[in-house]
Amino acid sequence: MFEGFEELTDKDFYQKAMAGEKPAVVLLTTPENSYNHSLYHLLVKYQKIYGDKVNFYWLDVSKNTSAEDLGVFSFPTVLYFRDTMELERHDYIPSEEDVHKAIRRLLRL
Repeated sequence: MFEGFEELTDKDFYQKAMAGEKPAVVLLTTPENSYNHSLYHLLVKYQKIYGDKVNFYWLDVSKNTSAEDLGVFSFPTVLYFRDTMELERHDYIPSEEDVHKAIRRLLRL
């Protein structure tokens, strides 16, 4: 659905996104969400630039409960993780500047 992004499940969310070797950007949404297209096009720009340093994932919240465990109830939401910590959260449609700042923070730039 989101080309270049790996789909996560509850089973692998912690290991891959939160505790992975690289920082992670995670899009939490449902396949039919009307904002997916525009948000994907915003994020894929950064996936192409930083994909070798940051993992990009998506989670279908209609089939998984990890979002509830993280206190996310508004979709789509973008989460940014490094070293098991959530560093940023966009529970709104972020601007390019918001995403750029969050990714630079992940990479400590």
